[in-house]
Amino acid sequence: MTHHRKAGSQRTNVPSTQKFVSPMLRRGFTLVELLVVIAIIGVLVGLLLPAVQSAREAARSMQCSNNLKQIGLATHNYASTYAGAFPNNGFSGPTYPNDFSPHAKILPFLEQSQLQDLINFSIPMGHPAREDLPAELREAAQTRVPAFECPSDVNAVLHGLTMPSGDVIQIAGTSYSMNQGSGQDGVFHPGNGTPSDGMCWVNAKLKFRDILDGTSHTILFAETGIGSGLDVATVSPKMDVRSNRASVSSIATTVLEAAAQNQYAGVEAVTSGWDGSRNHYWLRGSVPDGAVMNGFLPPNSQIPDLSFRSAKITGPRSYHTGLVKVLMADGSVQNVTDSVEQEVWHASWTRMGREIETISSQ
Repeated sequence: MTHHRKAGSQRTNVPSTQKFVSPMLRRGFTLVELLVVIAIIGVLVGLLLPAVQSAREAARSMQCSNNLKQIGLATHNYASTYAGAFPNNGFSGPTYPNDFSPHAKILPFLEQSQLQDLINFSIPMGHPAREDLPAELREAAQTRVPAFECPSDVNAVLHGLTMPSGDVIQIAGTSYSMNQGSGQDGVFHPGNGTPSDGMCWVNAKLKFRDILDGTSHTILFAETGIGSGLDVATVSPKMDVRSNRASVSSIATTVLEAAAQNQYAGVEAVTSGWDGSRNHYWLRGSVPDGAVMNGFLPPNSQIPDLSFRSAKITGPRSYHTGLVKVLMADGSVQNVTDSVEQEVWHASWTRMGREIETISSQ
């Protein structure tokens, strides 16, 4: 007999007692795997970080060189405008030099004409230890100029200046100073008008023809770190000499000899404390924290800059590893290593020493 399924009837599926299992099993990281991943990431960061830091410093170094080139071009344009004369460190005043810095004079050639409009060069600046900076000059004094600051300089910020009256104003500094001389001629006071063997002093009227050693062999500006702003009235501990100078009781021959021979003990014997105001003042030139320097000390010397009243013994300093940058009078920028020969170094700070070898020939 043939059995026929009734119309509309369906086969009934009997549920299985087995559970369906997803073919894609999901599970989390084990602790060991997580630690391995973290370790790998740490290694990669450790490998990449120095490269990133190196690239950033290379960019900062390039910008620093560009700043010096801008300053060089501005100085040349200034000379072309003013009968070939370089900017000086101010002019004699009735009681104290009207010591507007070379930086203040080249502002229009750095596209900073509006800033220079804030400076009335006929207003006596006054003795910094006896008179407050005139109110008319304070806005300019507190204005930062990008071309005056090395991007690697950690202290390139506004700093407070306590004036004789006790009032405090903010002032802007510079990482670059004009060549006041080699220091080998004994001229350490930037504001008394004594001519030096360098490129800048009060009342100077130097022209290109006065650079007997040649513009490519003579330093015009050099890099130097801005001060930390921290003053310490004790000798110990020794401060970071890139951002602090030593206050000394004299600049006697014995002190000069100790500094020249890199003998810190001889300097420490006459040190009364530490001053953090180096290069705080781009507007002024002749004060110890002003924008000119001599090259008595070698690049990044372990001997600190020394200040005695208004006189100072200095040397270029930077946050670039193992070197400083200098601007030559021909507008070129040179990287000078810390190990430069002393005679060669001093020769590059003189305009008329008639030396055969200078840093540009190294």
